[in-house]
Amino acid sequence: MTIAFPALGATTSWIGEWWRAQLAVRRARAALVALIFALGASGLLWLDTRDREVRQDLAQKRLLIARIEQIESTDLWRQRRAETDTLRHQAKERFWEGETDGLAQANFQSWIADQANQAGIRIGDIRTTINTTTNNPLKLRQVSTQLSGRFDADAFFKLLQIIAADQRMVVIEQLEIQMGQAPRFEMTLSGFLRRAPKT
Repeated sequence: MTIAFPALGATTSWIGEWWRAQLAVRRARAALVALIFALGASGLLWLDTRDREVRQDLAQKRLLIARIEQIESTDLWRQRRAETDTLRHQAKERFWEGETDGLAQANFQSWIADQANQAGIRIGDIRTTINTTTNNPLKLRQVSTQLSGRFDADAFFKLLQIIAADQRMVVIEQLEIQMGQAPRFEMTLSGFLRRAPKT
């Protein structure tokens, strides 16, 4: 079975005749040449713009590579590493040590109680906990102590000065002072633990 499309053949021949007739007209030929020229010129302009962008990008990358090579040839990175190692060592020295979690808790709580005593503060309640989840890169555990007692401004500021003067890192996480007939304070102090070196 064959299917014929007589209308399609007639349409194709009509388009061909119309195209030849249009090309025969001088104006149509000039318009066609102008259209082809415009398309070609716009294409060349686009290629030129693209080429310029690629060359600028390449020049910037070459400049960046030259700067990196210049920095790499100096001693800057070794100096930075030495400085970073020194700072890291100093920071590690400020951590609290404990052979076990229990000993670390006891030492931290005892230290805070001693400093409060030295400042002239009577502590009413003191509780120490250790957060064993180590979500930090150095895998440090956090020891926290909550303490409360009677608030005396002079003694309290003396305690803060003693804490700030200590070489080990202690962070005041929470502080609440309740004023009234019997002023009171509640405070949470934290430090970070590292394992004590084995002897």
